Amino acid sequence: MRVHCAALLLALSACGKAEEDVQGERRQIMEGLTLSQSEKGQPSWTLKSRHAVLHEDEKRATLAEPVMEFYKYGKAVSRVTARSGEVETESHDVRLSSSVALDSFEDKSRLTTSELLYSSARGLFTTTAEVLVKRPEGALRGRGLEAKPDLSEVRIFDQRSTFSGAPR
Repeated sequence: MRVHCAALLLALSACGKAEEDVQGERRQIMEGLTLSQSEKGQPSWTLKSRHAVLHEDEKRATLAEPVMEFYKYGKAVSRVTARSGEVETESHDVRLSSSVALDSFEDKSRLTTSELLYSSARGLFTTTAEVLVKRPEGALRGRGLEAKPDLSEVRIFDQRSTFSGAPR
């Protein structure tokens, strides 16, 4: 697993000097952050944010309107959007919050929730919040989830199902 931080470094150098707030925290303000991860030369995911604040002492960045795309064999298979989020700069784990929506391009399913955590090491999304997964054949509701980024494997806890269409 390899993470490309060139865009992050370019963004940091474009920011100028670190600012210090009233508590003495060092931080960088960035416009147009892009972070990507690849495995064996193939892209795994990209994370883009319109605006980001790097909190150097906490080793995290807060994100405005983050968008993550996930790839399989070089092709985008899903996209997740949110109003806000955070990325841990050492682990590259991502927390997305507020109006989170994950769309799978392959099976036309959509996951919505209030918070979603992505573990870069495990390659999985998790949450303890209420979730709704809409698929062409029905909907699944529950509290808590573990899922692959393309929604090919989804485990919903405290699940309630509604089927409305014919099985494929």
